[in-house]
Amino acid sequence: MASVRQLLVISTLVIACILVGMLAIGTQLMDRQLDGQLQSDGENAVATLALLVSAQPDQAAQVRVLEAAFQQGRFADLSLRADDGASVFQARRTSSAAAAAPAWFAAWGHIQPHQAQRQIGGVGRLSLMLDAAPARDALWAHVVQWLWLALGIAAFWALFLAALLSRLRYALQDAAAESPEIKVKQTEPVDNAELLDEVRERVPPTMDEQMARIEQLEIELNRDPVTGLANRAYFLNELKRVLRDDSRQGAVSGYVLLVRQRDMARLQNQSDRQEIADWLRLLGSRLIEVLADYPKAQALPARLNGADFAILLPVGGGPEVMRPVQRLHELFETLRVKLDSQNLSRWAFALTDYTVQCTTKEVLTRLDLALMCAESAGHAEVEFLSHADRDTGELRMGEASWRALISQALDQDRLALDVRPVQYEGDDIADRHEASLSLQEGDGEQPPMSGYLFMPAAARLGLSSDCDMRALALALSWLGEHPGILVVRMSMSSILDAQYLGEVRSVCAYADPELLRRVVVELDAYGLSRHLDAFKSFAQGLIETGISVGLRGLDQQPDALRKIHEVDFAYVKLGGAFVRELLSSPGGVQMMVAVTETAIGMGMRVYVDDADDDATRHMVMEYGGLPRLP
Repeated sequence: MASVRQLLVISTLVIACILVGMLAIGTQLMDRQLDGQLQSDGENAVATLALLVSAQPDQAAQVRVLEAAFQQGRFADLSLRADDGASVFQARRTSSAAAAAPAWFAAWGHIQPHQAQRQIGGVGRLSLMLDAAPARDALWAHVVQWLWLALGIAAFWALFLAALLSRLRYALQDAAAESPEIKVKQTEPVDNAELLDEVRERVPPTMDEQMARIEQLEIELNRDPVTGLANRAYFLNELKRVLRDDSRQGAVSGYVLLVRQRDMARLQNQSDRQEIADWLRLLGSRLIEVLADYPKAQALPARLNGADFAILLPVGGGPEVMRPVQRLHELFETLRVKLDSQNLSRWAFALTDYTVQCTTKEVLTRLDLALMCAESAGHAEVEFLSHADRDTGELRMGEASWRALISQALDQDRLALDVRPVQYEGDDIADRHEASLSLQEGDGEQPPMSGYLFMPAAARLGLSSDCDMRALALALSWLGEHPGILVVRMSMSSILDAQYLGEVRSVCAYADPELLRRVVVELDAYGLSRHLDAFKSFAQGLIETGISVGLRGLDQQPDALRKIHEVDFAYVKLGGAFVRELLSSPGGVQMMVAVTETAIGMGMRVYVDDADDDATRHMVMEYGGLPRLP
């Protein structure tokens, strides 16, 4: 019996040493891992902040970005110093929330804050230090868990020893004095080992381990490893699933927004891989935050590839779904990066709706077409292409809310003009502005909705002429208070309205002729190409009132070049992407020469948007075009 007790005491000491050693080694390893992770997070954070600060236009914007970052509570110290040593921004957190780890443990650990720095060209040196308290709390939680585990094993071992000794005591009472010792020496270690093996086999993995494994597999299968968004395969599967839902009975079931970074190749050439990954990671997290504010939209964001992002909005509802779309548009515009040409990177936005009658191929085809139009257009708004653009008949679900929204905006004077100055290099018009129509919803907290979003719905509902008439009236009112030229756009559906021209003439009859001469109405080349008679009649009517007429989208309708002599246009407008493609081949150069010579020969200016690189700008000016100034 004494030998058995000695064996059990030695086993207890060995197990205790193992537990203490595992606790010490595990704590030391996690201490080093958390310290290294803290340093790595500091370097990642300073790289991301440096990229955002460098993209800001002025020092005030840089300070706002740093203040917003510091308010997140991750930093113990954040500062930006100019190249001359002057402090641009300095913030330090003197006190933090109550830490879970006691003071003696914080002094015992090796986790220390690390200072990360990054030199920003033309701005200064950015320095930051992450708060080490969360890492210490995580280490303390690890130690506490291990202590509870050790206490649990010790209690189990104590109960096991008590039961084993009680069993041996009863077995030895009726045996001879020496026999029990022989039995104990032969059988007890074997019984002890068998019991340990049985216990080890019966201990299953914890629920936390199983859930962590499931989540890890789901991330690997369905998530983009950089942004954390859904990947292309998962997005397409979800789109196919919602298209199979027949509960909507042919009504608008939802929308898909496609966003493309047009300058991704240039960003990859001028930035290292880690900076691009940090920027994409920030974009993914901000995208998820914005969509979290609209839970009813049930949005699914996804990264299709390196430059394309898609958001599935499986809720039909007209203007209600446009609120998150506009918020997303504003988000992407704030995350533009400065290029090596000192211009900001550009986004292209395409939006389409779908019903259960659509196929995946049809939805993606419309998105590609809308994206091409957005890339070649002279604006950075959302290009909306509806599946019902060519449909006729009764209104579909969601259009009733569009009618109510637009009609109320017309009745309550909630339409306004977003006026921005636009200059073209070499142009003799020094004071030129372009206006786009916007709609302010009844809720004053909502940002104005761009005309690129609601005008397609207004055209289908027969309200586009009312909106265009209001835009003309607002333009005349604006010109009464400001100098220069103002360009307003009118839609093709208004031109095809036989009564619209008479209404425009009635408004112009009461307007100051001097103001009319400063108005330029910009029309789409699609009308000149497909509806020549109506287009020509409307344009001539405008010219007779004293209003000038411009032609946009000639690059999208090249066959309209044969008909531009039918109307005395003040200018024609081309897209920069179209011009770059033309100038990349000898045949394209000849086509560019034909466009410019034809237009200039008839006294028309040739404006080119988005010609941001110097080579394209010089060639455009060489052929007589006027590139837009940034």
